[in-house]
Amino acid sequence: MPTVSTAESVTLLRAAGALQPEQELRNPDLLASRILPWWPPLPAMVKVPGLRLLVSRAIRKRAAAGMWYEVIRTKYMDDVLSASTAAGAAQVVLLGAGFDSRAHRMREEIGTASIFEVDQPHMSVRKQERVHALPQCDVRYLTANLEEDDLAEVLQKGGFDPTVRTVVLWSGVTPYLRAEGVETTLRWFARLAPGSSLVFDYCWQEILDGTAVIPEAEAVLRQVAARGEPWRWGIRRGRVEELLAAHRLQLVEDLESAAAQRRYLTRSDGSVQGPIWLFGGFVHARVPGQ
Repeated sequence: MPTVSTAESVTLLRAAGALQPEQELRNPDLLASRILPWWPPLPAMVKVPGLRLLVSRAIRKRAAAGMWYEVIRTKYMDDVLSASTAAGAAQVVLLGAGFDSRAHRMREEIGTASIFEVDQPHMSVRKQERVHALPQCDVRYLTANLEEDDLAEVLQKGGFDPTVRTVVLWSGVTPYLRAEGVETTLRWFARLAPGSSLVFDYCWQEILDGTAVIPEAEAVLRQVAARGEPWRWGIRRGRVEELLAAHRLQLVEDLESAAAQRRYLTRSDGSVQGPIWLFGGFVHARVPGQ
């Protein structure tokens, strides 16, 4: 979909996943189709009652791996968010928020926690133009480029308190950054209050440098490069804990995609839905001390 941005593409995948017939396998983002803009027309078709099921079936046929991957990514990050706020996190930060609808669809789980959405200026404007289609909630919209701006300063000016336990969701962002952007963000997170949590997804460095040849990964790399948004950063398989330790962060879980598939896409009869992208995983990290 060369004319569709990354934000629109992943939101379309969530919208299609939310329409799947098996409830236990659906994407929980039931607001995804509502926040999609009416242009470009391809993703907008999932908003039309007479067309949405046809679009969903077409995506399941042509982009099944991406759609199912988005189901497990959404569910995993929802779980970390819910567990973190239940354990006392009083601030929620969505980095590279895109068309994320969590602030609107998870109001019960978030409770009284303050919500900060950080994105590049043009994307933040587009998001704010769309939130009228969603249930109302109190969100502080902040703009930053993670490779150029001081994230701590941006958040502080927006009312963020680094001494308060926080949960940070960093969904679908790290592969697009250069190494310095990732490292700078990890250093920022490491200075937050003890007990704060960070969850992010990543690809294997091996698919970027060509030491692992995976046809599905090569196809994704071509697609994102064609949109002008190439993947630049990854983690070597099995090296997540080493990366976090360098920033004095605690690894709670490094969940590879295959294990996440079994956790979130297993039916009651024991069969596992797929395919999904199997060249990365999900990290839950914590600031130690509590």
